[in-house]
Amino acid sequence: MWIVVSLLFSLHLVPIFSQSISAQQSSPTSSPSAVDDQVKFRAEALPSLLRQRCAMRLEVSYPSSVSFSPDNLRVITANQDHTARLWDVDPDSPTYGKLLRTLEGHTSGVSAASFSPDGKHAITGSFDNTARLWDVDPNSPTYGKALLNLGGHTDGVYCASFSPDGRRVLTGGRDNTACLWDVDPTSQSYGKLLRTLRGHTSQVVVAVFSPDGTRVLTGSNDNTARLWDAESQSGFFGKEFPGVGVGKTGYVLAASFSPDGRSLLAGTADNTARLFDADPNSATYGKTLVTLRGHTGWLRAASFSPDGKRILTGSDDKTVRLWDVESKSANFGSQIAIVEAGQPITSADFSPDGSRAVLSAGTWNSDPAKSRGEVQIWHLTE
Repeated sequence: MWIVVSLLFSLHLVPIFSQSISAQQSSPTSSPSAVDDQVKFRAEALPSLLRQRCAMRLEVSYPSSVSFSPDNLRVITANQDHTARLWDVDPDSPTYGKLLRTLEGHTSGVSAASFSPDGKHAITGSFDNTARLWDVDPNSPTYGKALLNLGGHTDGVYCASFSPDGRRVLTGGRDNTACLWDVDPTSQSYGKLLRTLRGHTSQVVVAVFSPDGTRVLTGSNDNTARLWDAESQSGFFGKEFPGVGVGKTGYVLAASFSPDGRSLLAGTADNTARLFDADPNSATYGKTLVTLRGHTGWLRAASFSPDGKRILTGSDDKTVRLWDVESKSANFGSQIAIVEAGQPITSADFSPDGSRAVLSAGTWNSDPAKSRGEVQIWHLTE
């Protein structure tokens, strides 16, 4: 059951849609068709919904990640069945809650999927050692097609994301590296590898740009988070910045910058999330500002709200938690709310406007037909 506990003020988590998907069992090389997806709406009153596991169930495909489009109207999921999928989450749309498109082409599980800043493209990463750029503009003649196949990693790709201007892509993988790619179609180096970031001694699980696009944050199973120069005109392009590390806390499985770029967040395998000072001009640069304690399992998700005042974390302990990180708040570092998901969390994030949260959860199995997964969207109100 979903259990919501409000700790500091009246926060309501309201489920937006519920969807059930049943796909026919298929061979490892085939992908379920959209015609197999059966949509089931629930229109119960809020009290009833809060007592149910109102989720979008992916009975064959384990969801590695889920994220919103910039306009808050779609989400994209990365799935174990070798696909990424686009979903309509616009309450005013006639196709609300429906599968819009299945992105097919990867030959192994898709580990990451996210939208470009303008919402017209998506990037996916897969354990087939590649990342792919997709056209996800419904008005485009190539809607749903792969535009680029980025094949520079020598092992599976764990993470993939766009720069703030949408002209570059960042990937991280099992080969212990992160890679910067040019995805600007007007550039002479379109589709080319710009830099390989080397220094981690184990697989890179998470890699993201800073809000201004000049830095890169990576997290690894070598128990470190690292900052890199991502300014292409800099003489230090691709070099690591010293001074920021999470210590011997276990694998770094989630990481993100604050919206102003002055702090960074790392979720680790010691069941905590840590907020660090990432402002080079600060006297406490690289130091831990607060440690968020409460989870009892590894953290798989850790992200800031768009206004930077809250943090959302998700864990193997099957919970998603909200935290107060407003610097002037008397409750700085305190837990605001907890949601019991019933399955280990694989990803969790805020919508771009901060009004909703999305999470994916599931139990992985080497046989996709035996894996279970859920995606659910919640409305956040005070």
